[in-house]
Amino acid sequence: MKSWEIKRKPHVLSKIDLEPVFELLSLFSILDLNAEIVDLSKSVIERYHLLPNDALIAATCEFYGIEKIATFDDDFKRVAGLQILRK
Repeated sequence: MKSWEIKRKPHVLSKIDLEPVFELLSLFSILDLNAEIVDLSKSVIERYHLLPNDALIAATCEFYGIEKIATFDDDFKRVAGLQILRK
């Protein structure tokens, strides 16, 4: 199902085996947001004309050396050195 379909009918989640989703989530790491990233996000806003939330994401990627991001947000196309992954 598409995410917007689930959002309209959240009760369908009770009928789906969510274990594969939970397994996938267990592979993720939580990155710290620190003052350096917040400061970096200010220059990211100026360089790429991003909104603050997107700038924090882009700055976090830059800070940690993350070169690929899975997103449907075309604003990240403006960020040099960041490759967008889509299916």
